[in-house]
Amino acid sequence: MGIRERKLREYAKRKSLILDTARRFFRRRGFASVTIDDIAAQIEFSKGTIYSHFASKEEIFAQILLEHLDKLTAVLGQAAASCSGVEDGMRRALEAYLNFYEHNGDYGQLMFFVDEPSHQANIPEKLLNEIRRRKLACLGHLQSILKKSRAGFPAGDGGETKDLALLLWGMLNGILQLVEAKQIKRDDLDRLLALGFEVVTGGLSNRTLKKER
Repeated sequence: MGIRERKLREYAKRKSLILDTARRFFRRRGFASVTIDDIAAQIEFSKGTIYSHFASKEEIFAQILLEHLDKLTAVLGQAAASCSGVEDGMRRALEAYLNFYEHNGDYGQLMFFVDEPSHQANIPEKLLNEIRRRKLACLGHLQSILKKSRAGFPAGDGGETKDLALLLWGMLNGILQLVEAKQIKRDDLDRLLALGFEVVTGGLSNRTLKKER
């Protein structure tokens, strides 16, 4: 292995260690109380080493969110590819989303942390664009599921399915925000998400009936 390759591998290992340490701190203490000094001290790096990998604490957390969105995009994509219809797709998407949240409990807070304009000012535009692309990919998978409705949608016009996908995406993340803010109980999450999916699939069923009359 050449010197350049070895340096690149060491750089990647340091970056991964910084992200793993930041995740553990956040899960224990939340964003506000975690500092670059905390992360550096925990892994015995200088602050300069941290800043050679990330420009700010906000960039570190945005990178963690991007990794979460990669996972979410994959599981929603699998639900869209394997479902037999819209009802089956909604069930698979709901199960995938809940399973994802169970294993990535900091996702909700990361999402809303990164969406804050004051925090975005400290996140590179390239990274923000990557996050936006992942969100659009999630929406695309939900839209693919909705297109399998028996109601059908006008050829070449994805506006209706896009609107419904946005509705579902907003519902999913809005309910998570309420859970994170402790305005609703975590025990109610499954029930509320299932109710939201039921409302959408019920609306699609009504659309089918109207079309058939």
